[in-house]
Amino acid sequence: MVVDEFRFDLNLHHPSCDPHEITRELTLTPWFSVKQGTNIGDLLHAKTTWLCHFRGGNTDPEFVKALGDMAALLSEHEAFIAGFIDQGGEVELVLNSAIGSAFRPGDKVFELSLDPWFLGRLAEMNIQLRMQVWVANPGEK
Repeated sequence: MVVDEFRFDLNLHHPSCDPHEITRELTLTPWFSVKQGTNIGDLLHAKTTWLCHFRGGNTDPEFVKALGDMAALLSEHEAFIAGFIDQGGEVELVLNSAIGSAFRPGDKVFELSLDPWFLGRLAEMNIQLRMQVWVANPGEK
């Protein structure tokens, strides 16, 4: 990631759901998916895992649009998500952000303001929000 870049990832985990079913329902392409019970090397996956880079950017308007797109996706697929969670699944929205590494004492490193409507919607749907801040790759702006 580069300085001031953000990315929303949508991560789903389930005890038995086929990842192709998730892809069909959400009409999104995961960057990684594996069905429960699949062996990858010596690792046996106990849960289905479906990971998608949803939206990204580096400007305030892009961030606002990404939030709106996420809210629209969650609303459009609310019944699927509710059933997914009721059957033991987990839905996680991850906000990744990158910062430069040259900070001085007193510098603000990270600030995030999310509208209550967005947080309320996540809470209503039992979706957790995780935020991660990364030091950007050296030399990338």
